[in-house]
Amino acid sequence: MIERYLLLGLVSALAYGQRGCVPPEEALDNLKDYLSYSSERGSGRTGARHFSYSTADGDSLFLQQEVPRYFDKTKRLVYVFRKGYSLLETSCPADSRWMECAQEALLGLTRGAAAAARERTVKGSCDLLVTIPKWHPSPDSSLKRRLASEVLQELMNFGWERPKEVYVGDFNVHDPEMDFYIVDADGKENIQGCRFNAFRVTHCEWHMYGQSTLESVKREIMERPYRLVPPRVR
Repeated sequence: MIERYLLLGLVSALAYGQRGCVPPEEALDNLKDYLSYSSERGSGRTGARHFSYSTADGDSLFLQQEVPRYFDKTKRLVYVFRKGYSLLETSCPADSRWMECAQEALLGLTRGAAAAARERTVKGSCDLLVTIPKWHPSPDSSLKRRLASEVLQELMNFGWERPKEVYVGDFNVHDPEMDFYIVDADGKENIQGCRFNAFRVTHCEWHMYGQSTLESVKREIMERPYRLVPPRVR
């Protein structure tokens, strides 16, 4: 009888812990979208994944318990969400210092003062199971068409004026990245990267590709192209 009550108490405690470990819906959706996109590109996997979750003055901190192959076993990947910003990925110590490490990384992203980190209230962490869905492009919709038109205008404003052809890889409106393949007015091929956020006024933060070649990025885009120029026939 005593063992039965102990078991019931344990089940109740676990259920309470699961109910209490509930990140904001927007933060959790951002994490799922980011990791779904990453898994499609060969980084990580879909399905159930374990995290530690904490919060600091409204920011959501997620430490991934899985260690990627060839990753330093003393560290973990951490994802940090702050409303109005793209999800931040960084690496932090696997021990209890991860929360302070995540906050420092976020302050760097948002250009916050280091002193502010000492004033922030970082709560303890709890265990969280998150199911990462399989990535798929968004179906055709007025939102997707509007976003395609707006990112094309941003690309042209950035300096790619009067292009002959522009393609992006077919995209989900929640993707964190877009890749552009461009044939300019002189017929020269180019690529351009965009850290993408559908819900910012300006959707793209522009970047280049480091070691990635034009041919490799072009090949990925053209495996599933979404044409921006010439305009698509609907």
